Amino acid sequence: MGKYLPLSEFLKTRAADSWEPTFGEIEEVLSFKLPPSARKHRAWWANQFKGHHSQAKAWIEAGWKVDPQEINLSAGVVRFVRMKWAGRKTETLELENLRRKAIQFSGIEDRSELEEAALKALIRSLAARALVDLGGSDPEAWVPERRRVS
Repeated sequence: MGKYLPLSEFLKTRAADSWEPTFGEIEEVLSFKLPPSARKHRAWWANQFKGHHSQAKAWIEAGWKVDPQEINLSAGVVRFVRMKWAGRKTETLELENLRRKAIQFSGIEDRSELEEAALKALIRSLAARALVDLGGSDPEAWVPERRRVS
């Protein structure tokens, strides 16, 4: 996020749920000029957390996103909106870390497949716990072999 940290910090302090600044106002917050690509390409304003989009990481980690319908390059205006989940940096980072760990453990990189597998695993786990609570046993539970003590 580096040089876009001032934008992130500014957005965190906003009380309103939207902000429609001019590019000049954003540059005032940042204390430097936006790159030419910000004025030429809508893609620069994409809400992409992964990759080399440090500007997007700044607003996403602050709990904001750019409204893709409200990017006006010719007028030099963009609209930021607060994300519905309350916009906490730690929540975003924790979710991203959980997703990385889930990909690492499962080997499933497709987001929808990963979410489906996670939901199935959660339901299986809750059903097994309910079965145990009813006096049954978890059929997938691993029990170590017992050793006889002489």
